[in-house]
Amino acid sequence: MGVKKKREMQVAALTVCHQDLETLRSFADVEGKNLASLLLRCVQLTDGVSQIHYVKQIVPLLEKVDKNGIRDPSVQSCLDILAGIYFSLSLKNPLKKVLASSLNGLPEFFLTEAIHSFTSRLHKELNTTDLYSYRKVIDNISSCTENFNLGRVSVNNLLQNVLHFLQKSFIEILEENRKFAGNHIVQTQLMNDLLVGIRVSMMLVQKVQGFQGNLWKTSTSPMWQSMCGLLSIFIKFLSDDDLLQAIQSTSGLAVILFIKTMFHPSEKIPELLCHIFQISSLLLRSVDCTSIPEWFICSCRSLCCANVSVSTLLFLCQGTLAMLDWQDRSMGPSGETLLLDTVHVLFTLSSQIKESTLEMFLSRILASWTNAAIHTLEFSSPALKDSLNGNSSTVGRLLEYVYTHWEHPLDALRHQTKMIFRNLLQIHELTVKGADLVTDPYFLELTKSLLQLEWHIKGKYTCLGCLVEYIGIEHILAIDKSIPSQILEVMGDQSLVPYASDLLETMFKSHKSHLKSQTVDSTWIDQWHETWVSPLLHILCEGNLDQKSYVIDYYLPKLLNYSPESLRYMVKILQTSIDAKTGSCNSRGALGALMACLRAARAHGHLQSATDAWENLVSSARIKQGLIHQHCQVRIDTLGLLCESNRSTEIVTTEEMQWIQFFITYNLNSQSPGVRQQICSLLKKLFCRIQESSQVLYKLEQSKSKLTAESELTKDQPSITLQQYKNFMSSICSSLFEALFPGSSYSTRFSALTILGSIAEVFPVLEGSVQTVYQLSQDIDDGRFQTLMECFTSTFEEVKTLAFDLLMKLSIRATQFQDSEKLQDFFQAALELSTSTKPYDCVTASYLLNLLIWQDALPASLSASLAQQVECRDGDKSAAVVERNTLMVIKCLMEHLEEEVSQAENSLLQAAAAFPMYGRVHCITGMLQKLPLNSLQLVSEWRPVVEKLLLLSYRLSTVVSPVIQSSSPEGLIPMDTDSESASRLQVILNEIQPRDTNDFFNQAKILKECDSFDLEDLNASVSNIDTSAEIKGKEGKTCDVTAQMVLVCCWRSMKEVALLLGTLCQLLPVRSVPESSDGLLTVEQVKEIGEYFKQHLLQSRHRGAFELAYTGFVKLTEILNRCPHVSLQKLPEQWLWSVLEEIKCSDPSSKLCATRRSAGIPFYIQVHALNILRALFRDTRLGENIIPYVADGAKAAILGFTSPVWAVRNSSTLLFSSLITRIFGVKRGRDELSKTNRMTGREFFSRFPELYPFLLQRLEAVANSVDCDMGEPDRHPSMFLLLLVLERLYPSPMDGTSSALNLASFVPFIIRCGHSPIYRSREMAARALVPFVMIDQVPNTIRALLATLPNSTDQCFRQNHIHGTLLQVFHLLQAFTDYKHRTNSDFQQELTDITVCTKAKLWLAKRQNPCLVTRAVYMDILFLLTYCLEKPTKGNQPVLESLGFWEEVRGIISGSELVTGFLWTVRVPGLPQYLESLTKLTITAVQTVLAETGGQTRDVPITFSQLLQSPFPEVRLLTLGTLLKGFSSAASGLGEELLLLAMKEAHPECFCKILKILYRMDPREWLPQTELCVHLTPKEFLIWMMDIASNDRSEIQSVSLRLTSRVIAYYLQTCEEKRDSITPELKQWVQLIVLSCGDSLPMNSRLAAAEVLTSTTPLFLTNPCPILELEDTLALWRCVLILLQSEEQAVRDAATETVTTAMSQENTCQSTEFAFCQVDASIALALALAVLCDLLQQWDQLASGLPVLLGWLLGEGDDLMGRVESPHQGEEDYLFEKAEVNFWAETLTFVKYLWRHLFQLFCKSGWHTPSSERLCHLQKMVSEQYHLLSLLFRELPPTAEFLKTVEYTKLRIQEERTLAGLRLLAFLEGKEEGSPLVLRAEDSPVEASQLTVPRTKAAC
Repeated sequence: MGVKKKREMQVAALTVCHQDLETLRSFADVEGKNLASLLLRCVQLTDGVSQIHYVKQIVPLLEKVDKNGIRDPSVQSCLDILAGIYFSLSLKNPLKKVLASSLNGLPEFFLTEAIHSFTSRLHKELNTTDLYSYRKVIDNISSCTENFNLGRVSVNNLLQNVLHFLQKSFIEILEENRKFAGNHIVQTQLMNDLLVGIRVSMMLVQKVQGFQGNLWKTSTSPMWQSMCGLLSIFIKFLSDDDLLQAIQSTSGLAVILFIKTMFHPSEKIPELLCHIFQISSLLLRSVDCTSIPEWFICSCRSLCCANVSVSTLLFLCQGTLAMLDWQDRSMGPSGETLLLDTVHVLFTLSSQIKESTLEMFLSRILASWTNAAIHTLEFSSPALKDSLNGNSSTVGRLLEYVYTHWEHPLDALRHQTKMIFRNLLQIHELTVKGADLVTDPYFLELTKSLLQLEWHIKGKYTCLGCLVEYIGIEHILAIDKSIPSQILEVMGDQSLVPYASDLLETMFKSHKSHLKSQTVDSTWIDQWHETWVSPLLHILCEGNLDQKSYVIDYYLPKLLNYSPESLRYMVKILQTSIDAKTGSCNSRGALGALMACLRAARAHGHLQSATDAWENLVSSARIKQGLIHQHCQVRIDTLGLLCESNRSTEIVTTEEMQWIQFFITYNLNSQSPGVRQQICSLLKKLFCRIQESSQVLYKLEQSKSKLTAESELTKDQPSITLQQYKNFMSSICSSLFEALFPGSSYSTRFSALTILGSIAEVFPVLEGSVQTVYQLSQDIDDGRFQTLMECFTSTFEEVKTLAFDLLMKLSIRATQFQDSEKLQDFFQAALELSTSTKPYDCVTASYLLNLLIWQDALPASLSASLAQQVECRDGDKSAAVVERNTLMVIKCLMEHLEEEVSQAENSLLQAAAAFPMYGRVHCITGMLQKLPLNSLQLVSEWRPVVEKLLLLSYRLSTVVSPVIQSSSPEGLIPMDTDSESASRLQVILNEIQPRDTNDFFNQAKILKECDSFDLEDLNASVSNIDTSAEIKGKEGKTCDVTAQMVLVCCWRSMKEVALLLGTLCQLLPVRSVPESSDGLLTVEQVKEIGEYFKQHLLQSRHRGAFELAYTGFVKLTEILNRCPHVSLQKLPEQWLWSVLEEIKCSDPSSKLCATRRSAGIPFYIQVHALNILRALFRDTRLGENIIPYVADGAKAAILGFTSPVWAVRNSSTLLFSSLITRIFGVKRGRDELSKTNRMTGREFFSRFPELYPFLLQRLEAVANSVDCDMGEPDRHPSMFLLLLVLERLYPSPMDGTSSALNLASFVPFIIRCGHSPIYRSREMAARALVPFVMIDQVPNTIRALLATLPNSTDQCFRQNHIHGTLLQVFHLLQAFTDYKHRTNSDFQQELTDITVCTKAKLWLAKRQNPCLVTRAVYMDILFLLTYCLEKPTKGNQPVLESLGFWEEVRGIISGSELVTGFLWTVRVPGLPQYLESLTKLTITAVQTVLAETGGQTRDVPITFSQLLQSPFPEVRLLTLGTLLKGFSSAASGLGEELLLLAMKEAHPECFCKILKILYRMDPREWLPQTELCVHLTPKEFLIWMMDIASNDRSEIQSVSLRLTSRVIAYYLQTCEEKRDSITPELKQWVQLIVLSCGDSLPMNSRLAAAEVLTSTTPLFLTNPCPILELEDTLALWRCVLILLQSEEQAVRDAATETVTTAMSQENTCQSTEFAFCQVDASIALALALAVLCDLLQQWDQLASGLPVLLGWLLGEGDDLMGRVESPHQGEEDYLFEKAEVNFWAETLTFVKYLWRHLFQLFCKSGWHTPSSERLCHLQKMVSEQYHLLSLLFRELPPTAEFLKTVEYTKLRIQEERTLAGLRLLAFLEGKEEGSPLVLRAEDSPVEASQLTVPRTKAAC
């Protein structure tokens, strides 16, 4: 590994003018030893770094000169030249600092002359009149005052001149800035000059001695006048909002600094500043202006008026806090007054500032104020302490600021609130100095209020963390010990994770320190572990996936870093839990937690070496279990444990290499992109460790020294380890190339190619003598090269890209590229693919052509034309070859494209069917993107090519644009069933006829009449259309052309043209004039491209077409905006104005099109103002800069929603949606009102104060008329938007009592909105009311709402009002019962009071109330009360019983329609809702009685049996759901009723639940009753259930299949003597299972089949005495294998449970080493085959089972002839017709596993089957198949892998299967006994032996 060179420092060389150079030459001595000689040699150098060496010699040289040398004119001249050099150097040039540092050591006797020289030069600099040279002068002044004695003295000597210069420069620069208004580049530079000048002015005042003393402080002093002038200028800057805020901010600092410097006496400065704040009318105190000096009024006149701007005051406050010395006691009481006045000014400004940058300034200034307050309190008066204690109004308002802004979207502002809060705690501590903070009431109340907040508030974490730092964690844990668990619970939300982990870290550190200080021994660690580690382990084992991931990434490393000794405690606990609780497919379990802990420990250096982990903490068996665990994250963590290390040179052990090899075998085929990415990333880390540690080993080997104990690298010799590395990498690469077999899945190929790419990257081809342990190129032969090329045929472009990139990294040239005939075949295949009708083929062509180009492997026929024209120039030879090849191929493609475009101009149908042109353009674009177009050598050859390419693009676009711009592009080819419909399509024909001469477009085609016609099947019938025009496709075959084919041809052509033009604009350099040689595109060509994009964006009607045009157009405008060419730079602005003008005019001839589906113009410019606003608010690039406009946007959206025009309402809705996202954040959960997407009312209205009166007024207007008695009710559409905003707000206990933003004002209006006649509006009002009521006000609000309900005696009431009120009561009650932070006694009492009020209105739940809707809601309220109050309190009976509540409820139920029957013959409004609510309440009452009476039903108002007999499915469904959910004795006693109900139930959902209940019941309770109840014997019942399972819908089919299996299992286990009687039924059941496993069935069916197989595994699959016939048993095993290869992860996991169960039986647990382990489906497939082979041996059924297994191997039952004939039918495929495809299953993987286990079985058993009839049949069939395959291979074209990919792959797969079968059969015949037979060299049966163990060996 080569050593990286340190980046060389770049230093600009110093120079002198010609006159100074001559002067040096004249004074230089002959010996070259004087100063002039030294300087002469220095200035003659051109390297700045070398000059530094000479500069450092100046002072040592002068030190050797005696004092008389000062009279030497050469020294004086040299000092003058040195001064000139210093001032000529730029500020950042290191030479300037070196020169200053050297001259600081100048001998004293030279100082006077040196000062004179520098003063003279500086005076000359100050006389500069060039405005654009002012910045250099200012920089020189700055550098003189910084650590440069001569410079500081010179500035002090010329102080008046310097001040005058600064004053002049400020005035002139400001005037120049006004002149260049609009030119942002120039203005930015000028403003930066102003900013630097202000800072230099402040530096002068602070550092130059001239300002000391008071002599200059007279009005006649020029220096005083300059200071007054500068002060006036700074105040002008401060008040100018057109300047940068940085200038204003710095000016505020400068103003206060100058006032502090100029004002005398200084003790009066606080009073002066107080006057300024008072004059501004911000403080309500009288102002005495007589004490203000005259000079101040003259200079600071604008500050002495009342209309000072907000920003001016803000930055004055900043200057006050930053420039005054608050640690100095000199300011006295006036300083304390100023401190308080300043914060009150800031409080006032806080309510006025809305601009984000000013908000940021304000937060910083408030933080500075708290720092100043802390300094002042150190020596303050008692009065100030009283004003700043925790209970003071000042601190209270600061806390309100914190609470309002702690959720602010700006991170920096949230950080400032944390600083303010921490400082407030310190401020209070200083005011109560000496008191115990833990018991301090202020801290206690603050802690209590913070803990009451919900955990989704980010500010809670930061503030609690600050509190813990002051009062410790003990008090918080005393309040609630579950705090650590509560914090860990919220760590599933990514936005809260950093805050939660930081708080936990602060807490556990504080707790540990406290415990250590309280105890002498080490027993405290157990308590600490119980508090902080145990909740962590619980989350790791049982938490949800996101929660675990975030805890592992954020919290676990912090814990281990602080307490590394806790690792062993974690491991001990988890090791104990692994066997007891392994988790499920949705849980990592204890093993996953263990691996996660070990991985984090090793990655952070808490494991010294891998040996520590393997030998002392975890066993090898655990590692292997983790590597193939069912949960993907467990596998990732285990892999991370092996790969990651805190030492990049740590040796990879032999065990680790073996485990990595084992992991790769089973984990490449992962469907999750995230998992694949992690696997590849971790393996790359491992390869880097191998590479870096190998370099260490090479050095050790070269030094010939043995490894010592100190190195701790390896116990072996370096050479042994290096050889192990090489063997390991070769083995890995072999496994990866093996994974690229025919038919391998996308996931496998992606993983294998990515890992191979990482290997090629980590182990590059190095030149020279640098040693590397491995070279991938050395392991690449022609076969593997061909394998990589075949990856181009994948339908996934990522695979093509990875394969191409890998081939480019390999420094090899395949032998295929040395065969001219083969090259011609490859090139011809690429050309054919580039014009294929299958879109992905042209992508393959592009990659293949690029490979041929970069490998310089073009056919000789193509290269002959240009080979002589290109000569390799001085540049890179390989680059020239690539450029030449690219040019040749592009020319070739353009020739073909030109011919095809000409034919398409005659017949577009012919082009769509035979040669779609987009493929050619795609290939050209792909080649241009690979080529470095900015460094072309053949520019003259490229220009005509580019010009012709543009013309061809325009021609192609013209051909296809009529389709794209058609009013119906998707249905362009007219096909219909009658002449009337066809005539309506004539409009389309008229649009496109001028473009196409084919008579297919001349008249509408009419489909042949059919007996029955279904419009839904029209698209499927397209292929049967009998048209009069026959289109010749490729190879001259006649084919039909569908509308989709034409459309795809056209829009893809437009797509490729747009991408090509965008690529050209982005990559090709532009020529400023046509004659120049510095580019390939002319200005006119760029303009033409822009016009092309503009026209198509305005006229296209196909969304996909102009989305791509939009992409290309954006690329173009980005280039133009950065283009130095003025005319090109202004093009976007001109286009924008032209479109705006066309929009404004009403010209009927305008070509603007109102494209469908919001396309067209919205992509070019949002015409509608609301759409423009929406685009602005959605643009993340605007960030917080858009926030000041949110309020106006919300107003526009709410008002726009009331428009009568649908388009306006629609756009308003879209705008409103964007605003909600911008305000409340992106929705992160399923909950529409997620806590993370809400905001306190104070925060919301503080950020958008204009919305408070607006929303309140609009809501009031709606509420006043929502229940108006006059006329038709107003629906008020804006109510929806108002309530949608309001329901996302909530009050916070921290909000205080500010009346300005009090949410209580909204409550009465929201309540009145609940009276709306619109049902949905009433619901929304109820939900919106909840967050506006404080939790402690909920009971009072509920009681008040209940009091407004009418009594039963009232004559006049409105049901809408009642319904709205009841909904509000229900939602408030629901929120109240969910609140977690209330004591049980208070909670019970408040609910009891609510129950009493509820009883007063019980008539609303009875028949006295005729409205079913309101009766239903009232019953929901009763149900909620019963749910919360049913539990008895200590020593008392249940509250509801004591109140007589249950008696009332039973009365309601007894009088309800459930008991008395229904009077309605038809459905009435609200009936389903009423039935559901009544049934829920009834079931609760019944369950309560049953619980009290011990199951006796005599007192129940109605029984479950009666409920099940209800005629309404809603009642039956809820009852059945209750029985199913709370399965108990109530359900177990209903077997007879359930059977009767099942036979007559017509409602599908009810029937399904009945079957589920029967499935959960013990069959002994109901199966014997079938004959008596339903007149079916158990056998007949079984047949009936199997019929249902065969024919019914998905969910019922799944449940009935489970129930059928339960019945069969019961029957076989209890009636052994009758087994033979159900043999036919068993066969039928087996066939049912087989059919349920089909890929075409819904996933639920396959999940049910997997569950059935799992439950019946001991009975049918692994029974030592098989019950089923062998054929049926193997059929069930085949089902397991099929399900293990399902595409759905859930199905595979369910099937894996079957395998796990099979491995865990007594007779099979020794078949593999993974018994009782949770494994992934990938290895479960191999394990299942291992168990099956072992069972066949146990059953002594090898002879009978072998033909079946060989049939599986060969794919017997598949239609081989259909597969091999498919190549001849490929042309009949249609574009959008797709069959079922399994993207996970890999046929050859299954074949490989089966072959290996069969081979091992034959070898182990030493058994050879006799030549049976079945075996002979297999031998004959396999031989015939092999012969047929060889014939079919010969019929394929030379490059069939590219041209006939599907057919070629199928044949390759069948060839592998056939070869496997032949070899196994040959082995059985004894022909190959002597050699182990494998499919390939790498397919040795070693892996199979890894999965199996001898039967005497114990399981893991």
